[in-house]
Amino acid sequence: MSIISPLQAEEIKAFLHQNQNIVITSHHNPDGDAIGSILGLYHILRGMGVPSTMIIPNDIPEFLNWLPGAAQILRYSKNPNEAKEHIKNAQVLFALDYNGSARLEKMEKHFAESQAVKVLIDHHPNPEKGFNYYFSQTAASSTAELVYEFAHAIGAQSFINTHCAINLFAGIMTDTGSFSYACSSPRTFEIVARLVSLGVKVEEVQQKVYNNFSEDRMRLMGHSLATKMRVFHEFKAAYISLTRDELKRFNYRIGDTEGLVNLPLSIKGIIFSALLVENTDFVKVSLRSSGNFPVNKICEEFFNGGGHQNAAGGKSFATITETENKFIEVLNTYKDMLNP
Repeated sequence: MSIISPLQAEEIKAFLHQNQNIVITSHHNPDGDAIGSILGLYHILRGMGVPSTMIIPNDIPEFLNWLPGAAQILRYSKNPNEAKEHIKNAQVLFALDYNGSARLEKMEKHFAESQAVKVLIDHHPNPEKGFNYYFSQTAASSTAELVYEFAHAIGAQSFINTHCAINLFAGIMTDTGSFSYACSSPRTFEIVARLVSLGVKVEEVQQKVYNNFSEDRMRLMGHSLATKMRVFHEFKAAYISLTRDELKRFNYRIGDTEGLVNLPLSIKGIIFSALLVENTDFVKVSLRSSGNFPVNKICEEFFNGGGHQNAAGGKSFATITETENKFIEVLNTYKDMLNP
């Protein structure tokens, strides 16, 4: 855990007002917490009279495009030269919802070369070195929760307006599965209550986030469950695998596989779930668990990644079939922990 001191908070507040080239970044394939966090901070800085530019490596999931300010986010994949110039000229760089620059993919090189003051706001474990300020707490439900706390730390809580509150609420809601996990702290609900008091319409946000999917995405979900899910009751585990051809068949767009990894955990007795998605050069591996089974350890050991105890991700540079076989090997390796 690393929270800035009052002295550091004053330093950050001072250089935010002194510098006009401020860039807010988040990770490749952004989820609701990533987008809600950068938009939340954007609105806070805007309220302070501090202009900023939001940049992400690739596109926003379609079901998040309605969030206030989303149209202002610059996508590196669509405007690489403009994004590169903003990062190059940045005096302050915020890193939200990722613990290392590798999560920026093609933006990583530009981020690493920047001489800007770098501020990390994140809830993932083991943040890498190289940041000037760390606002990091793994016990937090989400990065959006930490953006709220960051605003308080620098005395900017009065700038959390309705638009900001909607974004932070969406970030917290999506990263906790609608408050079904990673939200055992009373502080999370104190923050949510405050956001609701600022004008968040809970039912409306729920509707727009969870009932706003395309027909293609729903059919992909049905295909995943009916055809591509394998269940191993003897290991209390299951996985779903999707090939590039299958994604193409269902007109895949960024965000369409969001949440699929959690579905097998709804099966009685299943405590460990994986989603394996074939990309051009690698297989994206997403792992989830319930209870004390450490999926971050699995990702670190077998899939070039990491994360939280119950939610982690990584990459396999083998084929999709080889990755499936590797996952089954993992089940055999950890069978005593999965089914003691």
